[in-house]
Amino acid sequence: MRRREHLFVETDGQVYLVRDRGVWRFPRAGERLPFRHEVTATMDFGADVVLRARPTLSYHPEEWFQRDDLFARTDVDGLVTRALYMTMARLVAEVVFVKRGRVLMEKAARGFSKGHWNIPGGFLDYGERPEDGARRESEEELGVPVRIDQPLGTYVSGFPGKPAFTVGFVYRGVLGSERFRLKRDEIERVDWLPVPEGLEATRNPFAKWALVDAYRDNAVPEIPVRRHRPSRPSPGDGGPVAFLDRDGTIIGAPKTAHVGPEDFAFLRGAKAALRSLRRAGFRLAVVSNQDGVSWGWITERDVRAVNAAMARGLQAAGARIENVFWCPHELRDGCACRKPRPGMLLAGCKDLGVNPRDAWMVGDRPEDVLAGKAVGAMTAFVGAPRRWDPPEAKPDLVVPDLATFARLVRSGEVRPPARPAYT
Repeated sequence: MRRREHLFVETDGQVYLVRDRGVWRFPRAGERLPFRHEVTATMDFGADVVLRARPTLSYHPEEWFQRDDLFARTDVDGLVTRALYMTMARLVAEVVFVKRGRVLMEKAARGFSKGHWNIPGGFLDYGERPEDGARRESEEELGVPVRIDQPLGTYVSGFPGKPAFTVGFVYRGVLGSERFRLKRDEIERVDWLPVPEGLEATRNPFAKWALVDAYRDNAVPEIPVRRHRPSRPSPGDGGPVAFLDRDGTIIGAPKTAHVGPEDFAFLRGAKAALRSLRRAGFRLAVVSNQDGVSWGWITERDVRAVNAAMARGLQAAGARIENVFWCPHELRDGCACRKPRPGMLLAGCKDLGVNPRDAWMVGDRPEDVLAGKAVGAMTAFVGAPRRWDPPEAKPDLVVPDLATFARLVRSGEVRPPARPAYT
């Protein structure tokens, strides 16, 4: 069945509607409008698709409908009020508690997040200040006194396919006691987790971004990560970051156990693609698993030599990289830096002063996607579409090569994906 498309045109709280047999409705796509407009988002209502649009006007349209007045009218199409409701922000307040380098996480006993971990907090009440809501929700869930400290950040996360969104206020907090009396119908258990484990355990993007910010603020211990250049923390205003896998994404995957500077080659179009991203305002950083070191196939000196040669080649091509973060461990070492663990991305976010909501993780393996998702970054898989195993490894974007990724990002065809909003 062909779906009907409607235009939701709004500016400064004024909504444009058309009269149709006694009912005010959205104009349908294809109907002539007395102004130009730009579609900014899509709302999926099954048989109906509502395209959110911004008009180009030289005046404030006071003759249009004030959005808040539409809910009380009986002559307005139901799709209009449904769409208006979806654009209203949901507000949550949450808290990060830190003890001996670990963060307090709670496992949900019900709701959409049942069986998953989160930081304490929940929805705000009507007229409630965010810090008051954070304290109230935490005390209700944990059953102990709580003091709210300084804010960690304010975050926005969308609902897939709809421009509905949730605003999250996250704070640092101090517990008055650890003799928890959990709200059993809501919280199954609590535990103190290292930040990497907390990032992997939660589905809540606000929790992910806040834990990364806590790591950047030195609230938890730093994870040892090898770098091509020494760490030089950034104030955080340098623009978005594209984190990129190395072997199979920028350079060819190694064909022999030993790989030196003379044994690698850039993949076709990779240098031009990264130069294009730099010109679009992206900073570039490489995150690479090099477990051949642990197996004794290559040495750390070999890895550093290849990294240096790659960095020189990209610099000469106008695609300077900020740093290369790499892990010499193999899976059994249990480190926090080997992808899909998020340690290298945590180091990158801290060094470059970026929150992963402003970053992409791009690579050719599921481990790259899982590492990106762990910190709440957008993810792109370089290669052919495939069966995603595990399902959580399904990326936000699949591209055949870096050149396609750069073209889509620069053209605006790829917008930051709507993030699921969980509480």
